[in-house]
Amino acid sequence: MKTTIKNTFAPLFALKGNPRIAVYTEALWGIPFNLYFPFLTLYMFSLGLEDADIGILLSVGLLVQMFTGIIGGVLIDKYGRRRTMAISDSISWAIPCLIWAFSQDFNWFLVAAIFNGMFPPGANAWECMLVEDAESDKIVQLFNWIYIANVIAVFFAPIAGILIGVFTLVPVMRVLFIFSAISMTAKFILHYRYSHETKQGVIRMKETAGVPVYKLLLEYRGVIRQIFTTPATLRILILIVVLHIQQIIATNFFSLYVTQDLNLPEQSLAWFPVLRGAVMLAFFLVFQRILNRYSIYSVMLVGLFTYIVAYVLLIFAPVGMLFPLLIFTAIDACAAALFLPRRDTLVIHNVDPAERARIRSMMMVIMLGAASPFGYIAGRISGMDRRIPFIICLGLFAIIGVIVWIERLVEQRKLK
Repeated sequence: MKTTIKNTFAPLFALKGNPRIAVYTEALWGIPFNLYFPFLTLYMFSLGLEDADIGILLSVGLLVQMFTGIIGGVLIDKYGRRRTMAISDSISWAIPCLIWAFSQDFNWFLVAAIFNGMFPPGANAWECMLVEDAESDKIVQLFNWIYIANVIAVFFAPIAGILIGVFTLVPVMRVLFIFSAISMTAKFILHYRYSHETKQGVIRMKETAGVPVYKLLLEYRGVIRQIFTTPATLRILILIVVLHIQQIIATNFFSLYVTQDLNLPEQSLAWFPVLRGAVMLAFFLVFQRILNRYSIYSVMLVGLFTYIVAYVLLIFAPVGMLFPLLIFTAIDACAAALFLPRRDTLVIHNVDPAERARIRSMMMVIMLGAASPFGYIAGRISGMDRRIPFIICLGLFAIIGVIVWIERLVEQRKLK
């Protein structure tokens, strides 16, 4: 037993350089995020916002993400992954948390959405820092540990639920947002202090040193051409666009559906992430090493089928009953553990390493542009019937399944 545990955690202790500091500090972001996020939509609702208002905020956030995503790749190449990550993360997470802490009405949330929408350059730079100096066959393992770090952070979510049960939602959320700003800022400082610029980052900084930003932006024409003329990259782009739309719907309207339509108490929302985290953690630690023996496409298809089963259960969940929602959460967690790390690996493997920052930046921009209307649309639809957004998710999973199946066939042809 001791040997098994040692073998399981050996890769974690063997991490070095940028991957190590990324994994080791992830909880400083993950813990506060998981404390407030399950209640964020309900917090808005409690301060007078309607479903349509929340949808508008989602769409505004996506538009800001699209704009900052355009310049993100240029900033990452010109000023370095490390510096861009530190500045972008501080602006897009610490500041919005402080604004949310004192929010009074829609206008406050609008300003917070604008700042929060500036995270794409930091997210892109973080990913480059994580994988660029890593061995290609260890990338799935790296993403597994990142997911594990975030899953462990989820176990702190019940603290928020307990506090809300005692002190009510709004005052507790205000305190949590202040704590989040402090914790996340500590993470950004530590990550910057103990990381280093990647080899590819140094190369791109030298190549772009004397080039004005506007000229670098004009070079995106070639990047866009490369995305749309490379079949594998184009397929991955479609996949991440469809998946992002699904995640917008699922993550932002679940709490309203559960509390307003299924009549469960607000504090119960804290326990869904905990169950999801426990199932995902067990799955990562017990099954992932076994699953690594199989094709990532086969595992992803199984994950998508599992998602569909979970969402059918959610749509037909009876009013006032907690148990069916717990079953949904457990099945959804299994699906995420199967699908998400392999999605991330597939994206990395289908992007030109020499142009990773700009291609990932432009792919993010296209993804956000395509998804931006769906925050508003989902808000309007949710206002009519809060089950419909989750019915739409079933169709989106089917589209993703077709893309993964095509990728699987292409890979099989290559092996022949």
